Amino acid sequence: MSLTNIDTTTPPTDPNTALTTTSIPQQPTTTTTTPPTPTIASLPTTPYTPYSPPTISPRPLAILGAGNLGRRIACIFSAAGHTVHLHDPSPTALHSAQHYITENLPHYTTFPLISRPAGKIHPFNSTDITPAVSDAWLVIECVPEHLPTKIEVMGELDAKTPRDCILVSNSAAFRTSFMVEKVRRERRKLMCNMCFGAEPWIRSVELGVDEGVTETGVVKVLTWVLDDCGMMPVKSSRVGGGSSTGEGGLVRSQCLNTVN
Repeated sequence: MSLTNIDTTTPPTDPNTALTTTSIPQQPTTTTTTPPTPTIASLPTTPYTPYSPPTISPRPLAILGAGNLGRRIACIFSAAGHTVHLHDPSPTALHSAQHYITENLPHYTTFPLISRPAGKIHPFNSTDITPAVSDAWLVIECVPEHLPTKIEVMGELDAKTPRDCILVSNSAAFRTSFMVEKVRRERRKLMCNMCFGAEPWIRSVELGVDEGVTETGVVKVLTWVLDDCGMMPVKSSRVGGGSSTGEGGLVRSQCLNTVN
């Protein structure tokens, strides 16, 4: 049999039966690297400094304003043996205050539970308050009830008193939190209201504090001192609210001591 008649050519491909191979392009291989878990850096913290009460003796306390309340407050502390610096730019007011003190101090010496010699009351009538407050452990402002004036006074006291000096206001109209515009932030925790009665036989003294601002140790120091003077301190805490006139907010009152 002759092989010459065999068709060796490739038969045509039937499009209906042929397998079509589609070339699928390969995706490039990528390596995914998981980033390391970030560590949370320690947040900067302000170190807590425990409150250190001021040294009271032999330092004086100062009272700004020798009016009806200022002179009575001077007698209360003097009767308990404290040295008092009584400042007023008016010579007339100081002269009137000295006359009142001379006539009435013996009555105040019956207030303390433990009798002791009265402390000296030194008058200051210069326009500069520095000599009266430069070494004070406590300053009580009794200036007129005018908020801008009190703001200026508190700012001046912040600059001219020792860093541990407690600054209080005898104002019944304005909280000290409205007087801090020119006071350093770290000093504001040493401020509160301390309101005395207008008449000497009224023993209650209101300590007005702002919760979360006034240092608890300040209240303890003032409570101890007032108790030693024969007074009856009452704490009032204002929580939130309030307006520039000192009104509003929740007031919580707590009697801290009683005096027979």
